[in-house]
Amino acid sequence: MLSIKLYISALTLLFLFLVITSRGVGMLEAIIIACALIYLILDTRDELQRCKLELRCLQDLERRISALLR
Repeated sequence: MLSIKLYISALTLLFLFLVITSRGVGMLEAIIIACALIYLILDTRDELQRCKLELRCLQDLERRISALLR
């Protein structure tokens, strides 16, 4: 998943660089860049929430196992 995010980030930055050097940022280019950045932000946020949930589940499982071992 990280490789896909890095790929999208690289493409977005490359697109931004090419647009700026060729003719400037127009309305369509700004929308494309903004959508790509918003997608990356929301996807990263969702992934962090899933990781936090998994961490909580693992901590709960660890507490239960330690209680059983006592």
